[in-house]
Amino acid sequence: MPIFAASAAIQLSLGQPLLAAAATGAGLAAGALASDWLLDRSGFDPSFGRAKDVPIFIFAVALGMTIAPSVGIAGLILAGVPYGSSGMVRWIRWWSNIATGVLLVTPALIAINRRRLTRFGEHWLEGTLWIIGVAICCWVIVRTPGPVGRAIIVMLGILFIVVGAIRFGFVVSALGAIAISSATAFSFAFGVGLFGAFDEFPGRLTVFAFSATLAAVSLIITALLAERDAAGFERLGAERRYAQIFYGSPQAIWVHDPLTRNFLLVNEAAQRQYGWTHDEFLTMQVAALAPPGEPRILPPHANSEAAYHAAAAPFETRHVTRDGQHLEVEVWMRSIDLGGRPAELVFALNVSDRRAFGKALIDALAAEQHRIASEIHDGLGQELTGLALSLRALATRAERSRQPVATELDALSKLATLCIEGSKRIVQGLSPLSDAGGSLEKALEGLARRTSMSGTRVRFRARGSTPLPAQTGALDHFYRIAQEAVQNALKHASATAIDIELWTDDAAVGLSIVDDGRGLPSGNDVHKGLGMRTMHFRAGAIGGTLTIESRGNGGTVVRCEAPLRNIVVAPS
Repeated sequence: MPIFAASAAIQLSLGQPLLAAAATGAGLAAGALASDWLLDRSGFDPSFGRAKDVPIFIFAVALGMTIAPSVGIAGLILAGVPYGSSGMVRWIRWWSNIATGVLLVTPALIAINRRRLTRFGEHWLEGTLWIIGVAICCWVIVRTPGPVGRAIIVMLGILFIVVGAIRFGFVVSALGAIAISSATAFSFAFGVGLFGAFDEFPGRLTVFAFSATLAAVSLIITALLAERDAAGFERLGAERRYAQIFYGSPQAIWVHDPLTRNFLLVNEAAQRQYGWTHDEFLTMQVAALAPPGEPRILPPHANSEAAYHAAAAPFETRHVTRDGQHLEVEVWMRSIDLGGRPAELVFALNVSDRRAFGKALIDALAAEQHRIASEIHDGLGQELTGLALSLRALATRAERSRQPVATELDALSKLATLCIEGSKRIVQGLSPLSDAGGSLEKALEGLARRTSMSGTRVRFRARGSTPLPAQTGALDHFYRIAQEAVQNALKHASATAIDIELWTDDAAVGLSIVDDGRGLPSGNDVHKGLGMRTMHFRAGAIGGTLTIESRGNGGTVVRCEAPLRNIVVAPS
């Protein structure tokens, strides 16, 4: 209603008939309502805080304001008011003037608020100089006669708008554009200053083009700044979230340089786990975490099969703390971009307590299995042997005296012998090294011999100059790993040949199981099975490392390596 009343009143003051004035006011009000409806439907943000708000605003104003000249010209025709130019030219002129005015004035009016002027207040000295420059530009446009310096003033006006938008924000630059455009329109309308010498059509075109340029520059700069700010805020928000996750994580995390291995970032959990302060960490290298005799404290870097599977399973190793305590840790490592420089993100989980508990549990189970095996071997086995011998003697005596029960006694004797063989197999399953006299080599040789009976060629080879102690315990883990690897090769890989190799030297004990089967499954399925997890756990229980890789020509290689000191005396 205010737009209708104001527009109609202006037309009446210019001597237009009531019908023409009412049509002009109604067309302008309808155009404003249509533009507002389009803006509302398109999700327009009046603060122009997003890059897409600028083209939305321009499109809505350009489309909505087509109603104003259409209704206004119709009113003039109905009122019988003549106009010199053709209807289309009049319509285009009318529409361009209104649309340009709306684009120039409306953004500043709907976006202005105290927050929008904060940057201007923070840089009041620069703002004062900017206002003086805009005022001088307007004064020159109005007071300078002739076309001299017109191009320079046009360039300066555009420059002031660009500087205002970049330095002080959209509202300030829009107000400056309004001031310069108003001075330009005044110069043309009253025939004074730089734009006063134009004829009507080129003058209107020049004023329109200059005002539209100022409005477009202000809006384009706003769009670019909004897009930049949105991206900056999003990046800042992401960085803050990552920082909260990094520093607030209860798990030890750090970032180091991949070349120098210098620490770059370290969280509080890592400081608590290792004992060094934040500042001390930043003066150290990752090698400071390596205990004596432990050269590999991080996962491999190369694009190898081992590195690929390390991404799905943690790298198991030992680290040392500031006070010399050795920690059993599981390490994950990922390459990241840290402010434009390559870096390595490392997660180090202390599993010492879990390993100690797991080892104690496995040792307890092994001890119980050994006790049961001994009882079966020394108790039930001996009793069954005595029973078999007694039945054999009774059967022989009955056969000599031609008694009819001789056949039944002989069958019972054979059944007792079968029970003895079954008890031996049970003992062998419960404590395989006990049945082999505590020798890991003999136990693995027996595993290869028994597996070969199924039709798959299984070979065992031992090499090395350091003899292993004859004991169960730590060596049981090696045997169980070999047993699980052989069963996987037969059951899942359909292997036709398996090679088991045990080697020793002065520092370590190693075991490898190589098959010619189908190889590892795709993805991370290789680490999901209970057997695979048990193999990794057994290797960690003796302070060793386990790697599972596919062979280049098909098949799988399982390797387990542990320090010799952990075999002689299991790690605590």
